[in-house]
Amino acid sequence: MTHSPTPSLSHEDLPAFIEQRLDRAYLLDTLRRLARVPTDVPLGWDTLMEPDDPKLVRYVQEVLRPELDGLGMLVRDVPRNNLVVELGSGTSGKSLLLQNYTPAQHHQYMQDPFSGQLKSAAEYGSDEPAVFGMGVSQTKAHQATMLAVLKLLQEHDITLSGSLYWAVNNEGRSSHACSEAILDALPQLPDFCIVQVQTALTCSLGNRGRVDVAVHVRGKATHSSAPHEGLSAIDGAFEAVRRLKGLTWPDEHPLLGSRHAVVYKMRFEPVAPHTLPSDAYMAIDRRLLPGDDPDAATEEIRACIGDMSPYEVEVTRDVFMLPALVDPQDPGIAALRESHRAMCGEELATWYGQGAFDAGGLIARGVPAVMYGAGGESELLGTDFVPVSAVEDEARVLAHLILTQLL
Repeated sequence: MTHSPTPSLSHEDLPAFIEQRLDRAYLLDTLRRLARVPTDVPLGWDTLMEPDDPKLVRYVQEVLRPELDGLGMLVRDVPRNNLVVELGSGTSGKSLLLQNYTPAQHHQYMQDPFSGQLKSAAEYGSDEPAVFGMGVSQTKAHQATMLAVLKLLQEHDITLSGSLYWAVNNEGRSSHACSEAILDALPQLPDFCIVQVQTALTCSLGNRGRVDVAVHVRGKATHSSAPHEGLSAIDGAFEAVRRLKGLTWPDEHPLLGSRHAVVYKMRFEPVAPHTLPSDAYMAIDRRLLPGDDPDAATEEIRACIGDMSPYEVEVTRDVFMLPALVDPQDPGIAALRESHRAMCGEELATWYGQGAFDAGGLIARGVPAVMYGAGGESELLGTDFVPVSAVEDEARVLAHLILTQLL
């Protein structure tokens, strides 16, 4: 690799330096190559993907790691297939964590999902070149972005006086376990974290949390010609859902909104010819607000469903993600605002989300975390794409942020 000498950079020089030196061809080529490698969570009842699933191991160890090795990066291995790239001397005492994810959780109905095709997204409301592929907006655009930023730093022998950590996070179980493992592996807690996800280059300052509550209703199987001889789990599940709809709360959060408890998965067993099933399994999405405890929320659902004799009912707490809320005056947010303004020529829009994400786990560990990144207006299960210009903007903004904060 040919290196150019590092120029003497002031903050005023940085936008022009980044514009001139960011390797856009590498960024686009890398994104298209990553888009061709499957990391998808398949459709089906089990929507949780282990971080060391063979599909993710192949992607991390055989695709991303060789790319990082080729850039000469120092890579720290973290349990369960997670990676952290570390740059900087750490002499300034400042530190920044950027992290993105590998599992692609949506867009399972996309046609030709791993093409990495470059074409106009006009028919999807974005009349400009875009890269198409399952997971490009959720995961791969952000990996390509940071690989291009790391290439910029490496090629120009830029030595950071702060500490930069870039984490490749394999969280696919709707928990904070991978982030906790990454934080445990770092020599220090970072001052600030950006969770790279598709926000259309706006910044999420907070979101609700979520606990999955598993409900098992057990009855007695019988032939559908004689329903009185059994205890249909379909009827039992219907009654449990009816009771759940009566669950209300007297308050809501001024920024994050209200709680809810919604059944989002249900299955019955056995599925046999003309047979009323004995067992129903439901997964309930219980949204959490700051201060809500996942165990208490589970107990609340248990009490709401109550005694359903002669059915037996088992209610169990499953995986959870904590709510996130960051002080909008945090210095990290001010720095991101400055970099977005400098590189995009406009003020950074901020908002508060309804979904549950990983930022809450980082915040619970004392690391202010926001969400920011490129992404197209893609359908949840349909076509996934990301505009090329947005990916370039994400790279430019993050390069500016790193250099202004850690140089």
